[in-house]
Amino acid sequence: MTMSAQRAIASETEGKVIAFPACPTAARLKPAPAELDDAQRVELDRLRWLALRSRLAPRPNLEKACFLLAAGREASLERISVCFFHGLSAHGRHDMVLYRPGAKAVSDDEIWLMRLLAAWRRGDSRAAGALVAWRVAPSHQRWLRFLAEGLSKALD
Repeated sequence: MTMSAQRAIASETEGKVIAFPACPTAARLKPAPAELDDAQRVELDRLRWLALRSRLAPRPNLEKACFLLAAGREASLERISVCFFHGLSAHGRHDMVLYRPGAKAVSDDEIWLMRLLAAWRRGDSRAAGALVAWRVAPSHQRWLRFLAEGLSKALD
């Protein structure tokens, strides 16, 4: 083999990681595929539709909208979801990745959203607060916790 061929091979393989599937740590590092049952899939599709609808709605002032929602006895699912998804897009630490309704794949952000709603349904406000703190800027975490709790109640 010539020197130039050896350099070409070395530059191609440089920086590549070789997986060893038999290694016990490989199974721990590999992310598990998202397994959702039928009820969770239906709820996820419903959330995806609500997120799409919220893109068409006018952008509300988050703080004012939360005050109005808190004053009302029962707010509609659509009003809460519009405020929630607009709040996430405006004050999230990064853009949310939500797939189209009916997609079989599930994004990490959708898994986060499902875990957030499950925490509120269990009554675990500390876990829900931690999930919100992970994704939302500190100045708006209180409002997004309020909206997430309202969204979980409105979905039921």
